[in-house]
Amino acid sequence: MTQYAVAYVSVAVASLTPADLDHLLVDARAHNRLEGVTGVLLHDEHRFFQYFEGPQDGVARIYARICASRMHVGLEELRNGPVERLYFTRWHMGCSHTEGSVLQELSSRQWRQEAGYLREDVALAGNPPGLRELLAFWERQQAMDD
Repeated sequence: MTQYAVAYVSVAVASLTPADLDHLLVDARAHNRLEGVTGVLLHDEHRFFQYFEGPQDGVARIYARICASRMHVGLEELRNGPVERLYFTRWHMGCSHTEGSVLQELSSRQWRQEAGYLREDVALAGNPPGLRELLAFWERQQAMDD
């Protein structure tokens, strides 16, 4: 079965609250699990960067939901196509600022652990499109927080 991946960046609407992000995280995990899709969603208070992967039909259905979301605007697609392998076994959300949300803090902690392993995988795989940009987005986010 051919696996697909999508990577995009978008601008978060200004009115997003921590509760909105919690809802987004829970909703994404539930729908993605049903579709067999995994990946990561990064948020830095102003933008989203998402990379998700899985079976072509599932990825297409999740992407249609994302495109229809009112939580962001200006979606810029960076990658959309088949991939040789999957990099995520779980769904993660990484936030540069969690604003007291326990759910976001726990998910961000999981992502920080995965990001280190992903760097090694990406380097060994020759910097696959989408993942290279994902790590660059995360590293910029971390540099601004330091």
